[in-house]
Amino acid sequence: MKITTLLTVAATLTSVISSAQCTDLFISEYLEGTGNNKGLEFYNPTSETINLSGYQLQRWSNGEGTATDWVDLIGEVAPFGTWVLVNGQTEDVDLGGGATSPLCDPAMQALADQLDNPYPAPTYMNGDDALVLVKNITTILDIFGKPGEDPGVAWTNDEANGYIDIGDGAAWLTSNHTLRRKYDVIQGVVIPPVSFNTFLEWDTLVVNTWDGLGEHFCACNPNEVAEMSPAVTTSVFPNPSSNGMLTIQADARIMKVTIHSMTGALVCEEFAIPGGSLAGWKTRELNAGSYIVNLYVEGGKTFAHQVLIQ
Repeated sequence: MKITTLLTVAATLTSVISSAQCTDLFISEYLEGTGNNKGLEFYNPTSETINLSGYQLQRWSNGEGTATDWVDLIGEVAPFGTWVLVNGQTEDVDLGGGATSPLCDPAMQALADQLDNPYPAPTYMNGDDALVLVKNITTILDIFGKPGEDPGVAWTNDEANGYIDIGDGAAWLTSNHTLRRKYDVIQGVVIPPVSFNTFLEWDTLVVNTWDGLGEHFCACNPNEVAEMSPAVTTSVFPNPSSNGMLTIQADARIMKVTIHSMTGALVCEEFAIPGGSLAGWKTRELNAGSYIVNLYVEGGKTFAHQVLIQ
């Protein structure tokens, strides 16, 4: 079974669900990798075990106005724990005409709690598909993307054009990237967005990034709130930069800095010397364009900044 009109259902449920915080499952990581290296991580923000009976992930493919395929989640998620769903294809499939659908990387599948259904299934998403997490068919728990909208190749950073791809060089954010839900997100999106601004709730990482899959840091966990108090403050400046140079800063020890282009290419990777920190480190000159700067601080936290070089 599936819901057929998300907008209608959402309107009915808004008054009930929108006030919920740290009360039910939501999507905490989105992996749109090369080939069929695709997966989702779900986070339990509560202090109770969640039985996944009745939980379903739907894909609304290519702007369709209803779910095109779905998978029923199975198992149980520990308090403040995660559930990892990964593409289940275990061998290359000949599509004819010289085309091949590749297997999902076994190393990625080894991190899964559940492998997805055979094609077509939600983890065959390719950057322009909306995903909807529902409970008992009608209760919307989380929405990724904008159901019913075909953004082109992917949703982008192009605010002027509603974050869709119109071929003007905007950065594809939901294609060939790993996205991690920000620490301060404590519930899913339950109302279809007017437009999908990825950066509001997601940190954008390079393609095929799997480190940290199966572990999520969230303000719902009281133990992590204690660990994060006082909160870590990070900055990358000047932004925008007119001379191609950037300086990073943090009030915690920075272990590593990576800089990626908006297409996911690694531009720079710098490690702290033993016992040292990269706080105050200045980059070499960068070419004009947009970049994602990731700061890896002591304790396993990662902070992402989008910067512009003019």
